[in-house]
Parts: sequence; structure tokens; C-alpha cells
Amino acid sequence: MGVPRHLRRFAAFAASLLSFAAAGAAGAQSCAVYATDFSAFSGPPDLVDGELRVLWCLNGATVASSGFCPTGSALKLDSGTDDPVVLISTGALGCTAIEISFSYAQFAATSTTVRIGTTNATTASCTASTATTVGALTATGGVCTPFSATVPLNGAKGIYLRLDHGANTNALLIDDLVIRRVGCCSATHGCCETGGPGCSDSAVSACVCAQDPYCCSTEWDAQCVAEVDSLGCGTCVEGPSCLDALALDFGTLYSGGSICSKFPAVFERCEGTAPFLTSSLGCASTADMAMRFAQGFPYSAAVTRCVSFAARQNPALRFRYAKETGTLGPRVEVSLDGATWIAGWTAPVAFDGTCAEVTLDLAPIAGEAAVWFRFSSGSSIANLATFDDIALVELDVTPHPCCEAGAPGCENKAISGCTCAIDPFCCEKAWDEVCVMLATIYCDAACKGLPVCGSPTAGDCRAPHATPACADADCCVAVCDYDLYCCETEWDALCVKEAGQLCALAGDLDGNGRVDASDLAAFLAAWGGQGGAADLDGDGIVGAGDLAILLANWSP
Repeated sequence: MGVPRHLRRFAAFAASLLSFAAAGAAGAQSCAVYATDFSAFSGPPDLVDGELRVLWCLNGATVASSGFCPTGSALKLDSGTDDPVVLISTGALGCTAIEISFSYAQFAATSTTVRIGTTNATTASCTASTATTVGALTATGGVCTPFSATVPLNGAKGIYLRLDHGANTNALLIDDLVIRRVGCCSATHGCCETGGPGCSDSAVSACVCAQDPYCCSTEWDAQCVAEVDSLGCGTCVEGPSCLDALALDFGTLYSGGSICSKFPAVFERCEGTAPFLTSSLGCASTADMAMRFAQGFPYSAAVTRCVSFAARQNPALRFRYAKETGTLGPRVEVSLDGATWIAGWTAPVAFDGTCAEVTLDLAPIAGEAAVWFRFSSGSSIANLATFDDIALVELDVTPHPCCEAGAPGCENKAISGCTCAIDPFCCEKAWDEVCVMLATIYCDAACKGLPVCGSPTAGDCRAPHATPACADADCCVAVCDYDLYCCETEWDALCVKEAGQLCALAGDLDGNGRVDASDLAAFLAAWGGQGGAADLDGDGIVGAGDLAILLANWSP
């Protein structure tokens, strides 16, 4: 079993995994045995792969949601009786050591120690002897902390690993466990088979590893096999190659049966009770079909054929979906080997009952030789979940002006950062009209033609006008926080009066940022007049009340 490629490409603990491999015992080459992120609530999976075995005895430990390490679920130890034991056996491969790494977190000390015992056993044992302590898990405060150890085998075929919880009831979370073997990584497998680093054809191995060193330094995984063909180093692929494009609207004609039997050019297999065609459910009218999921477990799902991302720079998966509000799913998962899946997108539980469009940014895996998608119900109950108009697209990442709607973010990094700090949607999903308004009101974008605070064409804060807001963003926000009418309907005489009372420079008649002699001269020239910029208190007459406001704001 190879380490899933998603750990290498974009999982959070890939970097630590590679650095850990480089520090193998006595400089010997290490290669993957097993990895789990504890994503299944039933518990971590066992492994039996030829001579290699990883077998669990949970001893009271359970899988729970991780509140510390941002990778989903984790293995939770709650008390002194929760002491999971793992058998790690390399059989007759002649390995010299076992490498172990994981992350852990605890608020208060659990006094947990990592203990081992060498063995030639091939079965798990909850009571196995683990007399040697290789480390203590001491970090507290809920910080996600890495742990690693190298255990010499000294001629044994394997080890028992015990996470020995102390005699208290404090909680400990274990996440992202990776196991590697040392000194038994010779490449005896073919170049079209997964296995240890490199492959048996030295020319093909050298060609692939020149462009992807991982394949010779760590393991020859499914992507290395795919690269034999994609990099022009040899031939492994028989029959149809990966799809170059993905676009499916499910047509307009209804027919029963599995979605996979209807669209075999797109889907290579279905899982659970297969999805089927439907109509009139949110995203599809009676003249437009959509994919609907069945109920039951395993989840109803459809898996695409592999899609080549080799020539893609900014790929994204765009689709529409509908569901019943308050239900789980549906979801989209991504794989780089067709077997190991990571979450790409999951629908929110709340849903307004109409069809929604999603654009899933896949830039982190641009250039990959093979990518699979799994569309699934994400729930064992009927939730009326449907997908429609699925397409692989290229995102336009050309920065657009901050005063124009478009792709997430905008060309001015300062304005973009300021706006997205207020509303992350503007940098995560799209830069829409609301983002343009926020950028103008709070982030000095000064977009014209908007009836919002800070727009240069919004009108003078010191004079009434029939449109909402005014051009001085700070003054406008202060007034509208006090009187929302001024930003919803019109900037009338009362708004002008409120501006005179609330804004830092009421009385700056010439707009030079100061209240001084030139403003006094302009004010005296307007004395006795009706309204206008000099009517600072908004009572309709330029008089003594206005003079008091001007003098109160006189610049030093």
C-alpha cells in the first residue's frame, strides 16, 4: 500500500512526511507502508499487503471530530484504559527499522507515552508487551504538535506500538499517522506497478524521476505509473487514456437505470445504489434531466473516468446542485489514484430550495496526469440531492479592477485585502457588486456611479441631494450609522445637519481639510442666506448657530 498521492500534493502534513523520510535510520532509504487520517468513524483501517501488516486493537479509543489539527477526524483517547495497540509487521522483507510519525493535541496533560516492543507476530494483541518507551506526548494547550520516532528492528519482523494513556480522564487526539519502513525498499517491481522507490527498468525510472524525484526518493505510486506515459518515458496505459475534458448536462430524455450505464464515456463505475436520471427537482425542468442520488449505505455515488490535468493551469469544476434543506450532502471528492479520496466540496446543510451553482477551484492539482471525481449523496437517507451541468473549466485569473465585478479578489492588493477581511466571500468565491460597494465604503476604492459612501459621484456631504450617501466616506458612514435613511433613500437637509454635528470638519467649506480664514470668509459671504453648504446646522438659514459650529471646528 503506497502513501496516497494527495498526502504528497496538498495535504497539510506532506512536508513533515517528506522531511521525516529523509531522516531514516543511519541514512538508509525509507519507503511508505501505511497512512491514515482517521476519516472513518468506525476506526482506522487494517492493512494486509503481502508481507506488510498494520493491525489495530483500539482498546477503548474511538474516532471523533478533531478540534485541534485541521484535517477532519482524529483518534481520541479519554482515559487510562484507552491504550490502542498497533501491530506493524514487515515479515521477511529484511527491514532494519520502522519509522512512525503523527500529530497530537491535548488541552491538559494526559501523561501519554509512546511505547514499543519488537515481535515476530502476525496478529494484533491488546495485551502485547511494549516495555520500551520511545517518547512522551507532553505538549498541552490544544496545539497540534508533531511526533516522530525511528524504531530499530534488530532482526525482528515487526513491532507493537502502544499509545499508553496516563491514569486520568483528560482527552488526547491523535491524527495523520504515517508508518514507513527502512532498509527494505529495493525496486523489484515493474514500472507499470506501484511499489518502493524506482522501478525495475532503470531507463524508465531515470526518465520519470528526472521530472518527479518523489518516485525515486519515496515511492513509485500511481502517479509515477501514470507519468511513464504522460512524460514520454514508456508505455503503461492500455486502451482509452484519461479524458481531456469533462462536460455533462445529462440531456433531455428520461430513461431508467444506473447513471453509469447511461454515460459510460464519463463514469467508470457507480457505488452503493447507483444514481439515476430525474427531472423537475431544482436544477432540472421536465425538459432537462439531472443526476439524482439513491438512499442507503454505502452512499450512492458515481465515479468519473480519470481526467488529464496535464495541460491545465487554472482548472475548476463547475456544477449546479439542489437538495432538501436541513439534510447532509451531496458532496464531491477528488482522487489522484482512483482509490484514495479527499473532500473537495460538501453542500451546506441549510439550502434555500433553489438550484445553486458552485465553482470548485482545483488550481492546487493543475498539471496532474490523472484526476478522478466522485459525486455522492453524502447521506444514507433520501434528500432529493441532484447534480446538473457538470463541466471542467479554466478560471480567468487575470486581475480585474476593484470597481468591476469578476473573479475573486481584484488588481489592487491593498483594496482587495481590506475588502476580503470584511467579507471573505470576495476573495473565496467572487468579487460581486457587494464587494465593489464594500471596497468603496471602507477601503478607499472610490468607485464612481455608486450611491454609496465614498463614491466620488455620491454628492457633497455638506449639501442636500436626492440620491443616497455622500462622497466623504468617513463622514457618510458616521451619519448613516446614526440615520440609515441618508444611505437608503436620500441625503436630505437633515442628513446635512447631522453631518455638521457628527463629522470631524463641519465648516470646511472650501474642502482643503482645514477650517480656517478662507472658510470664514465664504461663510460670512453666505450670511443670511437660505440653505446651502454654509447652513451647517441644517435649519434653513445661515446664521449664528452655523457660526458657532464653524468656530468650534476651527483648525489649530
